[in-house]
Amino acid sequence: MIVRAMSESHRIERAIASADAEDFDLAALVAGCAEGYRALAGARTIRLRLPDGPVPFHGAPELIAQALDKLFDNARSFTPEGGWIELRLARERDGVVLTVANSGPLLPAALQDRLFDTLVSMRERSARGSGEAPHLGLGLYVVRLVADLHRGQAGAHDRAERDGVEFVLRLVGMPRRRLADVH
Repeated sequence: MIVRAMSESHRIERAIASADAEDFDLAALVAGCAEGYRALAGARTIRLRLPDGPVPFHGAPELIAQALDKLFDNARSFTPEGGWIELRLARERDGVVLTVANSGPLLPAALQDRLFDTLVSMRERSARGSGEAPHLGLGLYVVRLVADLHRGQAGAHDRAERDGVEFVLRLVGMPRRRLADVH
C-alpha cells in the first residue's frame, strides 16, 4: 500500500507541476464549490464568507477546486453532525487567503508540523482498529502542492475559540508566462 501511495504521490506531483494558468474569478469558484458541498454536508451547516464583488486571480482553477474538495472532505470527516463548516475568501495585499474552518476536535499537537506531508494522516489509528484500510494521507499533501504552485503556503491551526480548526491557504497566484516562454 505504501508503494502504491508513493507512486500516486509522484503522479499527482507531475500533474500539478504541468498545470496551465488562466485568469478567473476566485470568488465565483469558491461559491460554486460551497454550493456543491451543501448536498454532501448532511446535518452540518455550510457557511460562506466572500468579499463583495469578483476576486480576479491567475492560477489553475481546477487545482484550487481540488484543494478545496480535499479540505472540505477533511473538515466533513471531523465535524460532528449538527456542527458547521465555513469557507472564507479574503483579499490580501499580495494575494488571497482561503480558509476552511470547522467545528470539532482540535489538531493533535504531535502532527501539527507534519499535516501537509505525504503519507501523514490523523485517521490512521482509528482505521486500523476498525478493520478498514489505513488512510494514506495524500489529501493534505495535494493541498500543499497546490499552494506551492500558486506561490503560497498551506497551514492549519486550532481556532482561537478552541471549538474547531482552520486550514488556511495563502495564495499569490501562478507566474504569468511571457509569449517568448511558450515557444
